[in-house]
Order: sequence, then structure tokens, then C-alpha cells
Amino acid sequence: MPEIPNFISESAIVEKNEPIAQGIYLMRLHAPRLATASRPAQFLQILTDPGSSPYLRRPFSVLRANRKAGWLDLIYDVIGPGTERLSTAQCGDQFDASGPLGNPFVPPETKRILLVAGGVGLVPLAFLAWEHLDRRPDMIYLMGAANTARLPDMSALLPADLPLHIATDDGSIGHRGFVTELIAEHTLPNHTTILTCGPHPMMARVAHIAAELDTPCYASLENHMACGFGACVGCVVEYKTYPTEDRRYRCVCLEGPVVNAHEIVW
Repeated sequence: MPEIPNFISESAIVEKNEPIAQGIYLMRLHAPRLATASRPAQFLQILTDPGSSPYLRRPFSVLRANRKAGWLDLIYDVIGPGTERLSTAQCGDQFDASGPLGNPFVPPETKRILLVAGGVGLVPLAFLAWEHLDRRPDMIYLMGAANTARLPDMSALLPADLPLHIATDDGSIGHRGFVTELIAEHTLPNHTTILTCGPHPMMARVAHIAAELDTPCYASLENHMACGFGACVGCVVEYKTYPTEDRRYRCVCLEGPVVNAHEIVW
């Protein structure tokens, strides 16, 4: 395993584990060292069920961390045996957690910061908002979901007074359509940076719109990860080099998950 700065392995104790939308859970873990070290868009690797399948750890971003109390919150979508096991966890259960891994979001200096989230991609962007409350007047949060059943109560997950605009595919709440359709109206020409996380097609569309608007854009990628530190090369993404635009590959776990969206071959 390569040397990773500030790498921590800790026994994390479940303090809360509850559904917050259809198939989506919030878990609070008491893990003081990881809570202190984690930054927005970095991820933890959690061993969900020692000794049985799945044998590999699963990556999870942090929603919020209380460094004084020593806890951090995760949000996860139940989509396989690992997250199925997590959904059955009770208060007091313990999981082996390690991290934080990857590079974090850094708040840009532009006058406006547009946060574009889809599904559980809301997590790292919410953490950024919590970590930089002083920049709250500069931030606008755009949230996309399939419908109200798949949309958590955002008021419980985001800082108060953070401007929020919601889009649902079926129009059951907010704008009817894709969250990407809200980007242009909230972009200040030459004074906006877009940060995004969510499903791959959504982020690809965000990057395309940002390019059309000549606006900086950074994405937190959600590629499948196994090892988390570049050994398995299972999370590679193709990108373009400038000015030649040669095609090369990067491991998302090591050189991401936050990347310049304009460099990625979507």
C-alpha cells in the first residue's frame, strides 16, 4: 500500500442509522479521528461485513462532521449487499473505517459558487457548505431527484439560509425536469464556479453547460472503487491533456475524486 498522508484506521461506532428517503439512509458514526481529518469530497473506506461477501471495503463521502463531539454523518443508497448490510446496523454496532482518501473540494474565490447535486451526490457539496458557512451568501444549491420519494428533507441536511432550488424528474416538487436546466439562470457570467456531484450523465451535462457558459467547473466523481489507493486501477477515468489534448488515464481514488470537469472525457 502506498504511503497516504493523514491515513487513519478507526473502529467507528454507529450512533444513528435511519431511512431519510426511499432506499436512502443516514448513518452517524462516532469516529473522532476521522471526523477531525475529513474534508468535503474526501471519502472513507468501510468494511461492511468482515469475513463474508462483499470482501472489499466500500467508499462513502461525509455529509457533516462534528469535530468537538467526534461524530460524522454519511448518506448511502441501498444498492447492493454492502449497503444492505449497513442498512441493518443498530446503534452500538462497530465498523472498521479508514481514510480520509482522495482530494477535497476547495471553495473557489469567485463571487458565486453554484453547487449542483443529484441523488446521494448531495453529500460532498453539503459538507462543503457546512465547512464554509462564511461563504454561504455566495453559494446556491441546486438539487435534483427522481421524485419526492427519493428526495430527503434538505432542510435537515443543509445549513439554514442556504439558497436551495429543487428539480424532480416528474415535477412532484420544484422544477419539472432535470436539475441541469436550472444552471444557466443562476450563473453570473465571469463570476461563477460550478461544483457538482451526482450520476455520471448528470455531471457530463453539467460540464457541457459550463463549457458553453465559459465557466469553471469541478466534479466529484463517483466511479466504482475497490482498494481506494490506486493499486487495483479499477476506478480510472479518461482525461485530456492541454494543449495537445492527448488522452490519458487517472485513478479517481488518488487523483480525484475532485477533478477539473473540463479535462474529463465524458
